[in-house]
Amino acid sequence: MTTRKKLPTLHIGDSMTSADLLYLTRFPSGDPFIYLKTGNKTTIALTDFEVGRAEAESTADEILPISRLMEMAGKQDMVSAMGALLKMKKLKSVQVPSQFPIGPAEELRKRGVRVQVIADPFVPDRQRKTADEVRKITEVQRKTEKSMETAIRWISSASVRRGTLYVGGRPLTAEMVRKRIHLQLMEEGCIGAGTIVACGDQAIDPHNAGSGPLKANTPIVIDIFPRSQESYYFADITRTVVKGKASETVKKMFRVVREGQRLAFSMIRPGIRADKVHQAIVDYFVSEGFETGIKGGKLQGFIHGTGHGLGLEIHEPPRVSKVELKLEAGHVVTVEPGLYYLGLGGVRIEDMALVTKAGSRCLTRVPKQLEV
Repeated sequence: MTTRKKLPTLHIGDSMTSADLLYLTRFPSGDPFIYLKTGNKTTIALTDFEVGRAEAESTADEILPISRLMEMAGKQDMVSAMGALLKMKKLKSVQVPSQFPIGPAEELRKRGVRVQVIADPFVPDRQRKTADEVRKITEVQRKTEKSMETAIRWISSASVRRGTLYVGGRPLTAEMVRKRIHLQLMEEGCIGAGTIVACGDQAIDPHNAGSGPLKANTPIVIDIFPRSQESYYFADITRTVVKGKASETVKKMFRVVREGQRLAFSMIRPGIRADKVHQAIVDYFVSEGFETGIKGGKLQGFIHGTGHGLGLEIHEPPRVSKVELKLEAGHVVTVEPGLYYLGLGGVRIEDMALVTKAGSRCLTRVPKQLEV
């Protein structure tokens, strides 16, 4: 891969799976289209019936019907259309992102076009959120918080029979809570996918969605990370709750995780290295007696990074982990330390942080309470 140069930039894909294309065009489309930037001018070429919508919604300077390019090429395929567009613009060299499909890249090279791959990130500006982007992310977080509060209230209202939570005469399951969360999100104009409601040892695998009846006196990790269907920005929040009485060890885990998160927030500011924030939490956990390592054939302890950037993707740079990079004003990152041990379950608390010029600001408002 090469470093970024002042070459025309070419990309192809759909903007519902390519956050870069959505950011660059502000045009949500499930159909693939061609993106070309030459100097300060942006051109997109797309399906004919999408031209009118693109003219109304996209930020592109020029919008072309794909049929026009295919007619010029004499072939009905996207690669030929790209070739025709480059010929129209008299371009012999382009730069493309690392995610650019290899087939079209090789075909363009066969046609005499010099194709250079840009090292990630393709759109560095995506990492530094504007005030408008922060507003959109915060709006999604407020809706996410409502679904979290709904889930916690439901768990709190459950009765207990032989160690299992019951609602309406039947066991309360992870699937039932997840469904209620998703219905609440849909009412708020968001889509939840992969929502986690993991009880006990299920939470030892941090991305285990959770299944089956929820247990009393056992930590339940609830992690919700929906996408707005209006702005297409994500939000992210995690809470850990216990219906009934938590063990003294779980109470200590909760206290230490909460204090570890506070430590991270106190350190986050422009110029701080992300790996320093992460290592400070690791060291604090060890000082409190919570070490990380293989136990019983399973990795246990603080087994993931402290956080990640989010925006048009749920996981995007910067990472707050072992990576040596500096945080900058405008970064929006999660702060989600956790501890996981077999026989005890998992405890994770997650809020979102905006890196400001003076430090950081928490974008999350839901209280942190273990026993409900």
